[in-house]
Parts: sequence; structure tokens; C-alpha cells
Amino acid sequence: MRMQGTNNRLATRHRDLMVALALCCLAGTLFFFRLGATGLFDADEPAYAEAAREMLVRADWVTPTFNGQLRPDKPILFYWLLITSYRVFGMTPFAVRCWSALAGVGLTLLVCAAARRWLGRPADLWAPLAFVTAPLAALLGRAGVTDMVLTFWMCCSVFAGLSALDERSVASRRWAAAAWAAAAVASLTKGPVGLLVPAMALGGGLLIRGEFRQGVQRLFRWEGLAAFAMIAGPWYALILARSGWDFVQGFVFKHNIGRFTGVVSGHSGPLWFYVPVLLIGFFPWIGYLPVAFRSAGTFLKRGEGSAPQQRLLATCLAWFVSVFVFFSLAATKLPSYLFLAFPALALLAGRTIAMTKEGSGDDTSPRWATRLGNGLLLGIGLPLAAGLCLLPFVFDRIRPLTRGVLDGVPPPTGIAWAIGLLVFIGTVTGATCLRWRGQILAAMMIIFILTAAMIAPQAYAIVQAPLRTYAETAARLLGPDDPVIMYGLNAPSVVFYAARRVVSFGPDDRAELADAIARMRDAQRPVVVITRAQHVRRIEDLPGLALRDAHGGYALFTAD
Repeated sequence: MRMQGTNNRLATRHRDLMVALALCCLAGTLFFFRLGATGLFDADEPAYAEAAREMLVRADWVTPTFNGQLRPDKPILFYWLLITSYRVFGMTPFAVRCWSALAGVGLTLLVCAAARRWLGRPADLWAPLAFVTAPLAALLGRAGVTDMVLTFWMCCSVFAGLSALDERSVASRRWAAAAWAAAAVASLTKGPVGLLVPAMALGGGLLIRGEFRQGVQRLFRWEGLAAFAMIAGPWYALILARSGWDFVQGFVFKHNIGRFTGVVSGHSGPLWFYVPVLLIGFFPWIGYLPVAFRSAGTFLKRGEGSAPQQRLLATCLAWFVSVFVFFSLAATKLPSYLFLAFPALALLAGRTIAMTKEGSGDDTSPRWATRLGNGLLLGIGLPLAAGLCLLPFVFDRIRPLTRGVLDGVPPPTGIAWAIGLLVFIGTVTGATCLRWRGQILAAMMIIFILTAAMIAPQAYAIVQAPLRTYAETAARLLGPDDPVIMYGLNAPSVVFYAARRVVSFGPDDRAELADAIARMRDAQRPVVVITRAQHVRRIEDLPGLALRDAHGGYALFTAD
């Protein structure tokens, strides 16, 4: 009996190791495959990349700047990460994106570990699989932005907090301190939201379980508060000492309080903004969510299972609901905000798959929840497939709306039909073949993501490459201290690829542009103006300016 028990434990450990390795390989492939094959897409990627470049050039590890001006949008951690990757890989797109991809792999393994500890097998396979193949996760894991890194540290904080609630005495204190430490790193990544989301998730879970007071007492330890202050405090103190009110006004009032109370950078949306983000961003696993929510609610109501498992489910429900409601009420809305709750959705979906026939348990879900899930799956998948297949037929009607970007670009008939057919077959088969549903949906999304990575360079060549070419041309034509002029254009990529200061004029600033050109010519300095093709007629008759080239929706002017 003892030998048999030992063999069973070894077999279980071997299985767990194989699952972790397989998930690591899959996540690494989906996030790193052709990661640096395209340049940086406006507007966020080059803004972060340029701020880190300027810090590296100045040898300044405290104050982020963009175009020579203080950039108080985000805290410092992501810039530090970019600087370290610049030193290893150079200032390349891969260097800008590699930390997001690494965080994506780490998040996949974190979800696997959480599912294994609190939900058991085979949820430890399905939950991370649902996470890594969700479209929004695949997108953010391949983009040089803060969201994947932020979500990684927030997950560390939430899972450490749950462990602190499960453990006793010394172990509980250590886990609580780890939760606060991870929240501190998250706060250095994107500000107060790094602490707010774990607090809402854990606090909401405790409220659902009716153990808020006891749980808060176990989480609020002096060791944790000290760890948070020691990790997050020094940089905030340094930046306040250097930049003072400018940082407070930009970081606190504009990019934190201001994003909730007002619209920043034109990113507004209706109250239901995150409904389509959820349906498309978590496709096709949205088909499991009705059963997942219903099953988790029933599980908690009946008090079934162990207390740790109940805490995880309650935390996941509170995690998703609080993020969804909070950011729906905020005036500034971006799809990436909802991604902060995707690990919770993945855990709920993974548990549901494990309960069905394709997992290890029995499917006892009510018919209405199953039918609603199938309806969501078909209701998103079929229109998506139809839209892709119809794209070549409406391409010419879309072309005028792109302000010249698609001029001369042939309709993407072959690839649109191929992807549309893939989505159609995967959706229909997944909705009808319940025994292999999870495997079919996962295979569909893996092929979809890898195909998207393969065609991304072609998309970049159409959308962004002309602007990069003009920025690099400007760098060759100008002297080291000469600025590039942008007219009617907001493109941080110009600042990054020109590697110099950019002077911007709005579309109504034609007179100011003419004065600037005249001053530069009087000083015998070279002039380069980059603008949108739609603005060419407004400035082509300005004295001293000649159109050098126009392509892909953009135009380049130089001194005549």
C-alpha cells in the first residue's frame, strides 16, 4: 500500500510537471512567435519606448520624459524594464515587447498553479488554456504596454492574499507580506489601481463569504504595510522631490482621478462599453461563463466544498464584478481595463470545463445556462466569421474612411476567407460537439493567434510603415538638434524613430506653422514636416515648403 501511494504521488507530480511544461511551451509560442517582426504601433507602444529611450540617454532612472517633457502618465517600473531590455537586445521592437510576453507566460503558469491548488485537476489545464488563448490576452501579451505586467503582479497579490487566508500563524504572515509586496510592485507599474483591484477582489470575496472582519485582520499586518512602503515609497518620494506639483497634477489629478471623472485622450464610451469587450475579448470561452457564474453562485450558496475553494470562487466573482462595474462607471474607457479581470474569468471557465464530460466530472448545469452559453458562442463566432468572409466585398467602401491608409491596397480576399472559415468551423463544431468542445475551441484559437502573428507584418506595412519611413528620413535630413515638425498628426512613433524632439501643430494652426517654418529658414536650419495626406492641400502652398513624398495616408514636406 505504501509503495502504491508513493507511485501515485510520483505519477501525479509527473503529470503536473508535464502540464506546466506544455503550458509554458504553448504560452511561449503564442506570445513570442514573431514578436519583433513588426515595428511599434501608435500610440502607446512608441510612447513607452521613447520615454525609456530618453531616460537611458540621460542616464536618469527616476524621471520619465517624452519628447523632452515630464511624462506623468504611469509610474516607473515599466520604463525600468524597457531600459534593461534595451541594454540586452538594443532599441528594437522585441526589446519593447518582451516583458509583456514574459509576463503573459508567467500569468499562464500562475493561473495553472492557482487552479491546481484551489480547484484541482483538470482545471489546472483548462483555466490557463482559456486565459492564454483569449484574444485580448494574446493581443496585450504581444504589445509593449503595461497591462500584462500589471495583471501579473496583481494576480500575485490576490493569490498570495488567498494563501494568507488559508494558512495559519507564521505562514499566514509571510503570505500577507507577499501580497502587499506584489501590490506595491503593481502600484509601481500603473499606480493606485495596482492596489485597488486586489483589494476589491479579496475584500469582495470576504464579504461574500461573511468573513470580512476576520479576513481583514489577517491581511492587514505591519509586515505587509512595511513591505508596501519600502517597495513603492522610495520612487514616489524621489519623483515628488524632483517634479513636485507637476507630477501630482499630471499623475494624480489627470491620469488617475481624471480618468474616472472625465475623458482623457478621447477614450470615452457608453455604460455598456465593456459588454462587447468581454464577448469578443474572451471569445470563445464566453460560452462557458453562464454556467460558470451560475455554478459558482450555487456552490457558494450551498456551502459546498472546502473553505479555501469557496474563497477562490468568491474572490473570482468579486474580482470580475468589481472590475467590470468600476471601469464601466469611469468616464475614460479602454478595452485593456477589463483585462485585469481575465485571470478570474479563466479560473471560473476552467472549473466549468473540468465539471463537464470533457473534464473529469459530471455536467449538472441547468439547460438554460448551457443554451445561453451556446447562444453566446454562436452569436459572436458566426457574425465574426461572416464579417471576415464579407470583408473583401466591402473593402472598397471602407477604403475612403481610412484617410488614405488603404489607398492602393488590394482586398485581403484569401486570408480573410481562410480565417473566416476557421472561425466558422471551430464555432459550429464547438457548439455541437460537446464531448470535444474545449479541445476544438482551443485549437481554433491557437491557429487564429499564430495566423494573426504571421500576417501582422503585412498589416504594419500598410498602417504604420510609411510613417516610420518618414520619421527615419527626417532623422537623416536634420541635424542632431533640429526638430521634426508634425502638422495635424499625433504619432509618438515619429518621436521614437526620429530620435529627436518633435514640434506639433494642430490642423487649425496653419499660420503658426508658417511662422515656425519662416523662423527656421531665416536661421538656415533644415525643415521637415510630416502630416496626414488629407492635410496636404492646406499647407502645400506655404512659402519655403515642398512636397517630397506622399504614401499610405501620410505626407512628407521639406524646405524647397
